[in-house]
Amino acid sequence: MSERGPVRRALKRMRMAVKVPGMRVASWAASVPLDRRARTPASLDAHPPRRILVIRCDRIGDLLCCSPLVAALRRKWPDAAMTLVGGPKNRAVMPLLPYLGRGPDFRRDPLAWSRLAAWLPRQGFDLAVSLRAEVMSGVLIAAASGAPVRMATHASRRTAPAFNLILDSDDPHQLRRYWLAAKQLGVEFPEQRPVIELPPEADRKGAEVVRALAVPEAAPLVGVAIPYRADQRHRIKAWTADALRGVVRALVAEGARVVLFAAGVERLEAEAVRAAVPEARVIPPLSLVHAAGVQRRLDLWVSTPTGLLHLADGVGTPTVTVGKDRFVQGWGPLGDRHRAVWARDARDITPESVLIAARELLARERVGARRRV
Repeated sequence: MSERGPVRRALKRMRMAVKVPGMRVASWAASVPLDRRARTPASLDAHPPRRILVIRCDRIGDLLCCSPLVAALRRKWPDAAMTLVGGPKNRAVMPLLPYLGRGPDFRRDPLAWSRLAAWLPRQGFDLAVSLRAEVMSGVLIAAASGAPVRMATHASRRTAPAFNLILDSDDPHQLRRYWLAAKQLGVEFPEQRPVIELPPEADRKGAEVVRALAVPEAAPLVGVAIPYRADQRHRIKAWTADALRGVVRALVAEGARVVLFAAGVERLEAEAVRAAVPEARVIPPLSLVHAAGVQRRLDLWVSTPTGLLHLADGVGTPTVTVGKDRFVQGWGPLGDRHRAVWARDARDITPESVLIAARELLARERVGARRRV
């Protein structure tokens, strides 16, 4: 650990000592003009909401992890119109949640916020649901909507005063939290995984891409995602390029067909891996829903905690999650179809540790069965 580590931690504690009380006061102030009577899910049964606002303003994987609660809202109040106010990055998930209408994007610039704030009160929302209880975006959007009932997954000390229906689902695992929140609404899904609907057209496209790979029937088909490494925040989560290349080489040597998924700058690394292991293939650029159609036909998925990892989980593909300990433990898929390989420093992850997990899962699968669906 660098010498600056303790200093940074001390500065963060000082910043939070000011920030958290400030957020709490701001949350209370935002709710002053609104109905603040406490509600429960049962109290809504007498007057079911007709228009529901769903708020999640960050990334693809975050919204996918929230999908059990979003699907539970749909199942509990099927006649309600549901609208998402999201961020520009998580819009790609919406075709997988087809009952969600699209509201304006939430952006941090003043012009975008003023347009959103003018739009919200005109919609007549009965229920506003913040899918991330700890952040002010959910508070401000819910308050600006004027919804009489404002729901959060759990009571955050930062924002609790803004909400008058608080579920009891404060779990450190990001997927289990929303699965438990669905239970609080009386909706229980059999598995703790994202709840999505793959459009038939995307399924057909996935089948087309996989057929073009001409994978022998007895060969496992393994997807490997190239991690994003362009900034420090993502580099500390990711295993090394050398370790990833070693896993691809070993899987190919053991008879697997490996396909590499990459977008943007990650494609440079994917091509470098393919140059080192010519038997590997690089999947052409695909939309998120078309990528899900391909993932549905894989025997195994290997990646860091990303949106594509949660997508693979959502379509039922076994996964190996690789990366820094706290990210894998807090975001990795749940259940016996999945394995996790982590280290305090992701650079310490070895190819052999990932291969052990991959071999174990492939030994449990009927290789090729998913491609024939």
